[in-house]
Amino acid sequence: MRKTTHVRGWAANIMSGLPGRRLGASLLLGAAAVLASGAASAQQKTFHLDRLEMPGAPDDGVVLFRPVTNQRTIFFGQLGIGYQLRPLRTSSVTSDQATLARSGSTVIQDQFAVYGNAGFQLLDRATLALAFPWYPIQTGDNPNYTGAGGIPTPGTNRTTVVQTGGPGAGDVRMDLRAVLARSQDRKSAFGAQIGIFFPSGTPANFGGDDSLGGMVMVSGETQVKFLILTANTGIHFRPRHALNDPNNDNGLGIGNEWRWAVGGFIPLKDGKYRVGGTIFGQTGIESDRIIGSTAFTKRNSPIEFNIEGRMRFGPADHWWVGAGAGSSILRGYGAPDLRVIGLVGTYVPILESEAKSPERKAELREKWRREARSDRDGDGIPDDIDACPDEPEDHKGNDPNDGCPLPPDRDGDGIPDQYDKCPDQPEDKDGIDDGDGCPEDDADNDGVPDTVDACPKMPGKPNADPKRNGCPTYIQEDGTVVRVLQQVHFAFGTAQILPESFPVLQEVADYLKSNKSIKKMSIEGHTDSKGSPELNKRLSQNRANSVMTWLVQHGVEQGRLEAHGYGMEKPIEDNDTAEGRAKNRRVEFKILEQEDTNKVQKN
Repeated sequence: MRKTTHVRGWAANIMSGLPGRRLGASLLLGAAAVLASGAASAQQKTFHLDRLEMPGAPDDGVVLFRPVTNQRTIFFGQLGIGYQLRPLRTSSVTSDQATLARSGSTVIQDQFAVYGNAGFQLLDRATLALAFPWYPIQTGDNPNYTGAGGIPTPGTNRTTVVQTGGPGAGDVRMDLRAVLARSQDRKSAFGAQIGIFFPSGTPANFGGDDSLGGMVMVSGETQVKFLILTANTGIHFRPRHALNDPNNDNGLGIGNEWRWAVGGFIPLKDGKYRVGGTIFGQTGIESDRIIGSTAFTKRNSPIEFNIEGRMRFGPADHWWVGAGAGSSILRGYGAPDLRVIGLVGTYVPILESEAKSPERKAELREKWRREARSDRDGDGIPDDIDACPDEPEDHKGNDPNDGCPLPPDRDGDGIPDQYDKCPDQPEDKDGIDDGDGCPEDDADNDGVPDTVDACPKMPGKPNADPKRNGCPTYIQEDGTVVRVLQQVHFAFGTAQILPESFPVLQEVADYLKSNKSIKKMSIEGHTDSKGSPELNKRLSQNRANSVMTWLVQHGVEQGRLEAHGYGMEKPIEDNDTAEGRAKNRRVEFKILEQEDTNKVQKN
């Protein structure tokens, strides 16, 4: 209820009629103060403050309702969490300068919101959904309407005190949406919707409108190259509410409103990601003695902007997460200084099967034919969703309905001819270089067949021991490290390689030449702790350079090698013993980059 406080004028009239009765005057003034204070503290029902009506469907924006539906019948749900900073300012509810001077800047300072949405999309045309907002935390304070002694100041004889704290609930909204028209390529569409607001919210702290309401809206969308342009507009039919005295331009009146929103989206990576922006607002369309004039007034015409992003994930991209942030452009009621939102949602198909059965394929093709959608290659898959619109689908492979036939594969080994080095010889799938399309009898060309070669990727010699047959003598593969079983020896204090180490390095060279998949190997030189760090660092670098030069001279491409000297920085044994120092003087070979030769290399 709204209180009109005429107490001060009534007390003054009595006092003027009883001059000299000071005691009575004092009592009357005290009573006036009490009554005025009581009038100012009386609370009334408020209205729904939050200007964001969260759409909630899988393709919608944070703000924008899109005339888009899933081609299947689905159930969807979305949960959003938001925060608004200063959504209701003191200047929106009063224009009295004295009140503004002694009051804080906001009536509602903080508002945390939870937005729940759930619904169905049916027949590739309709959406039936519910929205249920909740405000678990809200802070704020009433303006200080009264001067000294609690008596209203001149010009503020009609004041309203409201509850500013939370929690609170918003009105449940039921949406019935329909796509009325759509282009064949689905890039343009026009829709309409009706929303019904049920009075389920808390009416005393800006949660709900306390009465049945409705919203009629139309939406349009079109795609221009990579940009999707969307617009909404409609009328929100609301019960009338007033704070203070809006009819005398000293308050806020709420009634029926015109709402609008325009924005754009840019889908990325075939729609897996999406970024967008929206400008949205409203203004009142009524004027009467209760709510005053609401059309295009500053306090009744909030405008905001919102920037958002979204990502799809999970099985078949049926889940999505998104976030948005924005602020007010025109500071009408409900337009905050900052609005941030995060959301997560999912949908599940119902009633229709995803089975890749001939009957299901026939049903889809018949549906597409009825819709007269273009299909240049005649494979039953419309061009707008056909990955290969000029090549008929053969309905084979991992995705038999993507619109693309399997690429030619003459030998039937599963490796397309364009990547198969032996297109007429099937790959033997023995775990050795299975990505090149060629069968291997002796992958390392050491004369030992792969079937009995214990080291099929490291050239070696025949050996009576089956565990060493075909393996090198001096080196061993250990993950990404080629371990040297016999040290590389240098002339004392120099980088000159002694001939006794040539067989060791030859095995390293043969290993690299038979494994072209190794794109980069590091040659690392190390020393013991004898001598100065500077000398050892320089010596180890020179020795690593000498080994690299030797390998290049023996047929290894220089671009596949790099040399590093670490001196005494990385010991592997204790330098206090001769045995430990001997082990620390070493050259190591580490694989830095290597292709997986069992995967098809598409280059």
